[in-house]
Amino acid sequence: MIAKYTFLVALLLSLLDCKTLLADDAADRAKLRDALMEREVESWGMMKKKDVPAMKEFLADDVVLIFYDAIRLNKTEMLKSMPDYKLESFTVEGKPDIVMPTPDVATILYRITYTSAMKDEKPRKVTVVSSSTYVRRGGKWSNVFYQETLAK
Repeated sequence: MIAKYTFLVALLLSLLDCKTLLADDAADRAKLRDALMEREVESWGMMKKKDVPAMKEFLADDVVLIFYDAIRLNKTEMLKSMPDYKLESFTVEGKPDIVMPTPDVATILYRITYTSAMKDEKPRKVTVVSSSTYVRRGGKWSNVFYQETLAK
């Protein structure tokens, strides 16, 4: 009989502990989401200021970037295109979300409206749904993948 109650008490305590862990996990995920979203907004600022050295530090060497118009760039191509790219404005809309398939991989999902152009083209205002994937390497979160889709 004592063994039965001991088991039930142990089960109850483990369930209570799991709820605490889940709450802590949700809080940690929210903190990470906010920190990575802050980096995302900073990267948009780097583009607007044409801050190539900062963007070089921000992007992982193996990054892949895919834009709404099907342009696909690697890090070298992205950095090379920055002087010819004009980002007039950007606004993040709504609350971002985070997906974490593993503790060292996080994808930030958000909606953004921006106005931009290449070289002497006419600026175009678009709203896209963006996903930006970060990988933790050596304790540092690095951007390895960016993709955007036109929002309807």
